[in-house]
Amino acid sequence: MNRSYRVYALSDRRKARSIVKEISKVDGVQGIQISDDLKEMSIKMETGKTTAVMERVVNICNRISYGCEVKYKFT
Repeated sequence: MNRSYRVYALSDRRKARSIVKEISKVDGVQGIQISDDLKEMSIKMETGKTTAVMERVVNICNRISYGCEVKYKFT
C-alpha cells in the first residue's frame, strides 16, 4: 500500500536522509522516499500496519527535525 504525506518544517537534506534511514527500519515499511524539495513523503507499507507505522513515522520526524509535521495528502 502506497501513501503520500505532506511534510512541514523539514529543515535540510541531512535530516531528511536520517529520517529515511530510520523509517526504513520500521516494521511494516517496505519503502520510503522524500521529495527533493523536502515537502512530500511517499511510504510503501504492508496493508493493515498503517496506524502503527505512522505513529513511529511522526515520532521519528519530530525527533530528528524538531517541529517537523507529517500530514496525509488527500488526492
